[in-house]
This record gives sequence, C-alpha cells and structure tokens, in this order.
Amino acid sequence: VMGDHIYGDGFVEEAVHGEGLVVDPAPRYVDRAEATGVRIEGGRVVAIGKDVPDPDAYDTGFFVLDPTIFAVTAALAQRKASFELSEVMAQAKPPVHIVSGKLWTDVDTPADLKRARAILVSHAVKGTGDGLVSRLINRRVSTRISRLLVDRVTPWQATWATFGVGLLSAGLNLLSPAAAAVLYQVSSVLDGVDGEIARASMRTSPLGGWVDSVLDRYVDLAYLLSLAAVVQFPTSFWPVVALGLLGSVLVSYSTERFRGAFGEDMYRTVPILRFLPGKRDERILLTMVLVLLGLVRELFWVLAVLTHLRVFLTLLLGYRRKTA
Repeated sequence: VMGDHIYGDGFVEEAVHGEGLVVDPAPRYVDRAEATGVRIEGGRVVAIGKDVPDPDAYDTGFFVLDPTIFAVTAALAQRKASFELSEVMAQAKPPVHIVSGKLWTDVDTPADLKRARAILVSHAVKGTGDGLVSRLINRRVSTRISRLLVDRVTPWQATWATFGVGLLSAGLNLLSPAAAAVLYQVSSVLDGVDGEIARASMRTSPLGGWVDSVLDRYVDLAYLLSLAAVVQFPTSFWPVVALGLLGSVLVSYSTERFRGAFGEDMYRTVPILRFLPGKRDERILLTMVLVLLGLVRELFWVLAVLTHLRVFLTLLLGYRRKTA
C-alpha cells in the first residue's frame, strides 16, 4: 500500500481478496483532478498516471501482487537509474480489481489532512446500537466536537470528561432540576465523542467500551436518584422510581448479556431491535423534555413502563431468533 493513503475497514476487506492493482471507478473521498488515473483494457492496466485523459478508474494505492512483479522492476533497473511506480505498472500490465464506494483517500497537503480527519470522524460513528436520537441529533453534534478533539484528546480523557459532566448534572439537581436536565442531555451528546475519537484514531479497545458502559450506568442512576430525592416523592411512589431505575439498567444489560452468551452483537442479529424505543439516548432526551415541562412524576412512570417493555421485547426477539 502507499504510505500516504488511508483506508477504511470495508475497503481493505474487499481489496485483499483481489489481484493486481485495486482501482475505484467512482471514488467518493478524493479529488479526481488530483488522483492518479488508470486506463484499463481487457481487465488489465495499460496506462497509469495523473495525466491519463478520461481514465476508466483511479489508482487507490493498494496492490495485491505476485513475485513476477520483481522481474519487471529488475528489467527496468538494468535500463534506468531510477523509475516510477507508474512505469512498473505500465510495463507489467497487472490485472485490476475494482473496489468502489468504500473509504479510501490520500493525504498530500495540510488541506488533505484536515479533510481526511473529517472523513475519519464521520465514519467513526458506531455501526449499530445507536438509538433514534443519536442518529438524528446527537451524532450531528458529537462528530463536530470529535473533529476538533481527535488530535488533542485521548479516548480515555473523553470518557472521564463525559463521566464528570454526567455526575455534575446529577449534583445540579440540588440547585436546578431544569438546568440539570439540560446538562444531562449534554452528557448524552458527549457520550459519543470517546468512541468516535477511538475509532477515528484506531485506538478502540474492549476495555474502553466496557468502562464507558459501566460509567454510563453510574451517571444514569446518580441523575435519576438525585432527581427523585429533590422532588421528594411520597413513599408510596418509590416502587415506581425503583422500576424506572431497574429498567434503565436492564435495557443495556439485556443486550450485553446476549453478546456475552452468544458472542454476537444483538443489534446485528436482531436488526429490528434498533428501532424499538427506549435506548439510553432516547430516554435522556425524553427526561430533559419532561423535566422542563415539570412532569417528573410522569417521567418515572414512562421509564418504568417503557424500559421493561423494551426488555421484554428484547428477550422475546432474542429467544425467537435463537430457537427458530
């Protein structure tokens, strides 16, 4: 591969199964005017270079070559003191392997670097598991934040900073439940930053995901408990509060236990689960709205019903999939 190129996982997964020069007829992430064009005849390279008129495809900088390429380079070395890769390709006429629509780009200038950073962050969004609010609202904000921080902050720093904001929202309930609810939603938006930075900078780890998930539960329990304490519900209402708290934990626990039991991402195994309401991002936005409207009692009723309904449906869908 070319050292100044960046490739997404999807690109590499397809490219390694090819042979010869990997090309893209319709690249999405490069300036075609600056890209290296390739002329193809009979499925093989006949010309390659930035000056190729109306190219059939573009060089991705990814090659899957056999040892015969060294015979070509040896012959060129005998005739010339120096030569370019384009000359090797034109002489060897290797086959082409088409990979189109996947992430790849080259980085030659500071402007390219800035563009590549934005591309990497936009592709660093979690593949599955995001709720409706994250897909439509939170990610639009968190990816912009991640672009600014990806070269300045580590994923761990982002994780602990978000945890701090979440705990601060819980403490703020003592002064202003309305302001606390807004800050709780802010922490939900920031919750995507650590993962985006990790994926964009290739620093993902199971440990990071595990710690982040545990800290999220601490934030949710701390916020909801402090909210319920500040409102001073009568003793008779605390079973509803307890159901809301328990359900908020079980929503994520039910899918994580599926992963632990079967080694599968439940959102991939049961895709419809992505569209069931009640995920954390949706609950937090709903919490902010109802608190701002002064409907705190109604909030805990909704959490008590919604979360346990989702857990029941998660169990039902998982059972059906595994016994089908």
